Amino acid sequence: MNDVASVMANIFKSYGFAIFVFPFNGDRGRMNYISNAEREDMVAALKEFIANSEGRAHSAPESKQ
Repeated sequence: MNDVASVMANIFKSYGFAIFVFPFNGDRGRMNYISNAEREDMVAALKEFIANSEGRAHSAPESKQ
């Protein structure tokens, strides 16, 4: 996973990424991940992705500036 993450970091220089690896069958509670982002930022991105995927995402409020 470290080798894959290193390649990804070179390809997506100005983007955060996370790679998740989990078994299709068997141990459902097991998943490994690697990311170039801080944990808090990665968790926030995952929450946004899940909300958007489930149709719960909201548009950003209009700026008053």
